[in-house]
Amino acid sequence: MTAAPTPLSALHEVFLGNDLFVSARNPEHFETYEKSQHPSVTMLTCCDSRMHQLVFNFDPIDRTFVVQNIGNQLQSGAGSVDYGVRHLKTPLLLIVGHTRCGAIAAARTDYRNESWEIVRELNGLHLPLKGVGTSGDTEADWLASAEANVDFQAEMAAARYAPEIAAGNLVVAGCIYDFVNLYGRGRGRLILMNLNGERNSSTLAASPLLETLDATVRTTIVGTRGIAPSRQ
Repeated sequence: MTAAPTPLSALHEVFLGNDLFVSARNPEHFETYEKSQHPSVTMLTCCDSRMHQLVFNFDPIDRTFVVQNIGNQLQSGAGSVDYGVRHLKTPLLLIVGHTRCGAIAAARTDYRNESWEIVRELNGLHLPLKGVGTSGDTEADWLASAEANVDFQAEMAAARYAPEIAAGNLVVAGCIYDFVNLYGRGRGRLILMNLNGERNSSTLAASPLLETLDATVRTTIVGTRGIAPSRQ
């Protein structure tokens, strides 16, 4: 991509990229999913171009059922999430927010001059962000707001899908994708914020759902909230 893509360069990128995709795969590759899909994850995430399922799966085709909207909001995509959880029966609902989310930043400002469609979607972030104050540190407040939104969406999902969770058929995990390294765990890291509505980091670290993870990985993905002291 050029620094300032044009309609022509963007169109060419799509079809040249698809040609490479087709050329790199044997036709039999597609036979495994040509009649049905087999995802293991329903992912509700922001539609920010910097956030993709590639952050946890190098080949997400037929593995990740993706629902995207601004601010990774459950209410905005509830029907699609229902389909992933209740029809495709994915055992994991992964709700992913991210650092420096534009929707979160916009929802904290006066956005009345946006189109009514954008206003309607941003209005859905009022409740998640209601309890987040203003400290004077823009980066810290921005991150706290993203965390609060992930908690809200994960807790709403845990309530909505309580029967599936109780039956042991579903886990709801809320994460922040940190491409800025605000948590000090490395750029591009998924940081676990919430499991089935539980947000306490000590409780998360001791969860049976994580006990088979490598100890180093477990320590890395579960941590305190807010910007790491080394990044302040």
